[in-house]
Amino acid sequence: MNTLSETSDKTIPDASDYKGHPAQKSKTGGWVSAAMILGVEASERLTTMGVAVNLVTYLTGTMHLGSANSANIVTNFMGTSFMLCLFGGFVADTFIGRYLTIAIFATVQATGVAILTISTIIPSLHPPKCVRSAMRTCEPASGMQLLVLYLALYITALGIGGLKSSVSGFGSDQFDESDKGEKNQMIKFFNWFVFFISLGTLTAVTVLVYIQDHVGRYWGYGISVCAILVALLVFLSGTRRYRYKKLVGSPLTQIAMVFVAAWRKRHLELPSDASLLFNLDDVADETLRKHKQMLPLSEQFR
Repeated sequence: MNTLSETSDKTIPDASDYKGHPAQKSKTGGWVSAAMILGVEASERLTTMGVAVNLVTYLTGTMHLGSANSANIVTNFMGTSFMLCLFGGFVADTFIGRYLTIAIFATVQATGVAILTISTIIPSLHPPKCVRSAMRTCEPASGMQLLVLYLALYITALGIGGLKSSVSGFGSDQFDESDKGEKNQMIKFFNWFVFFISLGTLTAVTVLVYIQDHVGRYWGYGISVCAILVALLVFLSGTRRYRYKKLVGSPLTQIAMVFVAAWRKRHLELPSDASLLFNLDDVADETLRKHKQMLPLSEQFR
């Protein structure tokens, strides 16, 4: 009986609950928490692919842009989404943590897709309908109409970048790697994570695209907004049950510090003895000092 009580009261050393107290294994984390996070990833994939896959036809058929220009807009949108993952990861690791990053950027993505949905409904935000032919050219989108379009796309891209950088990491935070059972569960979590990515993508390129083409594009985008909001509400409902890891800083910051230090020391003379480069007395890590695990001197990138 005492053993059972000790197990239920066991805390995770490197994680806390929503109040900042040490996270109890029996009350936080695990599959219940992870399942709430998987829904966010599924909705993110559903929305991203639901917008991107069929966007060229919207730009050419509704906004009356050229094929090359339309394809360029789509590639810029997708490329920006992936590049902003670096920004999202930096914000999460350095300032606000993964939980808040997911909550904030899911809202941002929903806002972007909502603007895109509105732009398809309001007639003044896209050119009048026109059937392009060899004898007839259609009026292309005006500067204001393109401004609204770009605003919607890049707000959506910002949301995608923040979500993609944190969802998988926050999901893995719900499992204790020092516990063999939870470590195996974490491996299964990533299997399900990939499954939900595929499920969201498959639903987008089949169901959403069909709705956009045969029912109405605003219906397809509207469903995406609803999916994000529902996933966000489910995610927020698990606030009390999540495990929160301490901020450890972004690797980007450490890389930048190396470049800054190298630039400041670029005029220093190298010592005649390479061993003088290493001051083992200043090394805090006992294992490193004991085994002298130092990189050998190289003339490359001095």
